[in-house]
Amino acid sequence: MLTIKNLTASIEGKQILNGVSATFEQGKTYALLGPNGEGKSTLGNAIMGRPDITVGDGSEIVFDGKDLTPLSADERARLGIFLSFQNPLPIPGVSVMDLFRMAVLGKDKEMDAMKLHLRVRELAQELSIKDELLKRSLYEGFSGGEKKKVEALQAALLEPRFALFDEIDTGVDVDALKAIVAFLKKHLPEDATLLFITHSHKLLSAIGPDAVLVMKGGKIVKSGGKEVAQEIEEQGFEAL
Repeated sequence: MLTIKNLTASIEGKQILNGVSATFEQGKTYALLGPNGEGKSTLGNAIMGRPDITVGDGSEIVFDGKDLTPLSADERARLGIFLSFQNPLPIPGVSVMDLFRMAVLGKDKEMDAMKLHLRVRELAQELSIKDELLKRSLYEGFSGGEKKKVEALQAALLEPRFALFDEIDTGVDVDALKAIVAFLKKHLPEDATLLFITHSHKLLSAIGPDAVLVMKGGKIVKSGGKEVAQEIEEQGFEAL
């Protein structure tokens, strides 16, 4: 599905990723753990193609056999890659529903606008998102939980093939987190690959990952099953 080889990346001349290599298989769920400031979010943004990230020579990001490195974020999104931001910025004047219309109708021009509206309301009810929130300016004055629910709803509407969720547990209580994860697993395609990025091992019980990867110093330093998370819980990241 997606393979990364020797990925180096920098922002404003500062190198953050130092030779990341990893393989993500179709239909599997992954957790990427690590302390704050070790490159986890940069890896997600590099996969998505954030324009201010400079990828080094010799780096490879291959999605279904296609080299992503020359592609823009929009082009990668059209291939089925989605990134839920850690802290999405407010966009005054653009409502939540406006975002959904632009995102979905941009992907599927034959989608009926009324059908989309009904679908949004149906999914919103599952996440306890009120109609009033859908009319508000995007992320303006939203709580952490409201932001994460809107991001989850957007993912469900777009049905990506590879979805990254950066710190989806930030600002969300345990019950809300479980509800969001259950919602994603219900509505995303069965063969979608999911990557949850977090600095807290507590998210693992909610997502039930097939594999756990640990990042330190801009590299993947350990990977495995749930035993990796158990090791971190008992000894901390410092032991790695």
